[in-house]
Amino acid sequence: MHMNVLIREDQSGALKERQGEAWTGVDRGVYLLLLEDITPHYTYGDFDSVSSAEWKYIEERLAVTPVPSRKDDTDLEMCLRDLVLRGYSSIDVYGATGGRLDHMIGNIFMLMHGDFREADIRIIDRQNVMQRLEAGSHHVEKAAGMKYVSFIPYVEGTELTLSGFEYNLERRRLSLGATLTISNEFVAHHAEVHTDEPIIMIQSKDD
Repeated sequence: MHMNVLIREDQSGALKERQGEAWTGVDRGVYLLLLEDITPHYTYGDFDSVSSAEWKYIEERLAVTPVPSRKDDTDLEMCLRDLVLRGYSSIDVYGATGGRLDHMIGNIFMLMHGDFREADIRIIDRQNVMQRLEAGSHHVEKAAGMKYVSFIPYVEGTELTLSGFEYNLERRRLSLGATLTISNEFVAHHAEVHTDEPIIMIQSKDD
């Protein structure tokens, strides 16, 4: 099953392109979905990012119970954990980048959360598509409209093999913080990736 998730304002155009699909709202994302006449399947959050007028707008249209603002998990982590438990194996997250840097980095690194390894979770914005590749071999497809592809290791010494890219690698050990695997490009529409550890793949384009 697939689910789209909206956290905050999104410039990718997905709300209009995917209006007929299933959506979940996280915090302010609930309000933004309702503005587009999209009723979220599920709602999550403490709603500390909406104004009193926006909260009234939500309450008039949905029965929503905010979670306490003092909690161990972020609203997005709580959302993803519940969706995975409900059986959603494909989740696209919008509005997870921009804004506070700590939130953005936390959202991206959530892709590496061990509890979510069974789900295909992507973080998408106007310029980027980010996802986790598990250890093993992958036949990856170039995302529509994206030019570049980068691989960000999460584990020191990750061994990466790339085939079908402008810059291929053969069992290259990666160091954390090195830029060797930044701004590569697909030669064709598909390529091959093999990694011995989970790794983040980011497809992107210039502004």
